[in-house]
Amino acid sequence: MTPYYDDGRGIVIYHGDAFDVLPSLSGVSAVVTDPPYSSGGAFRGDRMRTTLEKYVQSDAMAQSTGFAFSGDNRDQRSFLAWCSLWMNAARVATEPGATIGCFTDWRQLPTVTDAIQSGGWVWRGVGVWAKGFGRPRNGGFSAGAEFLVWGTNGPLPPNDKYPAGVIQVASPHTAEREHITQKPTAVMAWAMENVSPGGIILDPFLGSGTTAVAAKAHGCGCIGIELEERYCEIAAKRLSQEVLAL
Repeated sequence: MTPYYDDGRGIVIYHGDAFDVLPSLSGVSAVVTDPPYSSGGAFRGDRMRTTLEKYVQSDAMAQSTGFAFSGDNRDQRSFLAWCSLWMNAARVATEPGATIGCFTDWRQLPTVTDAIQSGGWVWRGVGVWAKGFGRPRNGGFSAGAEFLVWGTNGPLPPNDKYPAGVIQVASPHTAEREHITQKPTAVMAWAMENVSPGGIILDPFLGSGTTAVAAKAHGCGCIGIELEERYCEIAAKRLSQEVLAL
């Protein structure tokens, strides 16, 4: 498959489905990704709403963000099967001892920890991104965090890296994002702190390219896969900028 974008220095974007691209890859050092959560509600009907309806709180914010994304409407069983399949395909593309870090929310946390093991990875733990105060809940706790489920392709090799298990960074305002669920670059950089510079980071769900931006700043190569061409265009534009803001 011909890359959509290739900077000639190890940063490559493929426009297509992850299941079509992953079998052609090898030699990956780490998987760092923020896939569709298929969340935004407790029931199937809630999850079938568009991503703009689920994750954007006002019409003005929806208009400023501009673009929805697909693949976010699976029920619990199909989400587990889907995650297990792509995680296994990604693992096959990695070197022994490679790590995976997959973001999720509180609703899907149990499912993702099951999927990472079903995909053949050794589950190692959960990191926490503390976003700040979440939406208030009458009589309950606000959801002010998301989670990084991580593991390894076999035994964890010796490593002189000691990443913190919690990072506290405010979630960007919707008007500042180029993708509805875009994470701060600092959060994606944290997710790859245990990867040595010079490695290759794989993101099968690249979105607007934040993983690739963080990998480039970290001195790593990155292979990104994105189904939506509009987001490939946005990611390529971000990566081609001379100065990359963190």
